[in-house]
Amino acid sequence: MRKTPEILRVEFKPPSEERLEVEVMSIDELRQRAPADHFASLQRADFYRLFGVKGGHTRPMVDFSPYLLQARDWLLVRPGQVMRYDFSRPWTGWLAVFRPDSFFGGPRGTRTGELDLLRRVEDLACLSSVDAAQDRWMDYSLRQMRHDGSLPVDVPVRNEMLRLQLAGTLLRLSVWQTLGSPALRADSGALAHFRRFRQKLEADFADHHQVRHYANALGISEKVLGRACQAGAGLSAKACISRRLALEAKRLLAHTVLPVQSVAHDLGFDEATNFVKFFRKEAGMTPLAFRLAQTRTGA
Repeated sequence: MRKTPEILRVEFKPPSEERLEVEVMSIDELRQRAPADHFASLQRADFYRLFGVKGGHTRPMVDFSPYLLQARDWLLVRPGQVMRYDFSRPWTGWLAVFRPDSFFGGPRGTRTGELDLLRRVEDLACLSSVDAAQDRWMDYSLRQMRHDGSLPVDVPVRNEMLRLQLAGTLLRLSVWQTLGSPALRADSGALAHFRRFRQKLEADFADHHQVRHYANALGISEKVLGRACQAGAGLSAKACISRRLALEAKRLLAHTVLPVQSVAHDLGFDEATNFVKFFRKEAGMTPLAFRLAQTRTGA
């Protein structure tokens, strides 16, 4: 049996000593920076990656889900997500990389609206498909950021320019997604509940699997929480909890050598048999079968 594939941890290290907080490059420039095996490996970065496809198509993997990208598609990969590039076919486009603190020009929270911008970024769907006019604006924005990052002015000035341009670019993506979704426009109150639920779920999913826990923690009824999850994710609250548990289980099974019993324990299951039943329902196979499939495919 092949060795369980390991995740390459990638830190934000701009090639220049100037340490700009935002970097924009073409996909061709990206490929010149590292050997092919670097891009073939599973990666988990501590920064955001925003990809835009200009020509051709590609199918990267993000947290065990393949995304077919073609012209005018924009993919946002968040810190901590596991991804793999796909260069099995030619494609061209853009990549912008930035840290979460790139949104802040001073001490966190000192500027009006900064925390709201980060919330909007977290609300963005992983995949955005834009129309031709929107794509032209995105293309112009990234070209301008790449140009401004090399201006012969002080680094703090360039960082502030890049921060403001990045904020505008991400806000436009957020607005376009909202305008394109009647459900997002209709129920801002439900979305506010969903954001709070998502934060609580990220903190508690391994210890609490019941909808009641999250409703009580947020001070709302289970019915209100259910409507919030439908507005924010198109799923029931229980399905949101199960999806997050299943994702973590897949990560542990694919990228660690922990036995199934240990994975079950780490995810708050009293009995491994209950975890196996849960995983089979969510993934369509047993945990061991899933792990074996990953070792065979290197995924």
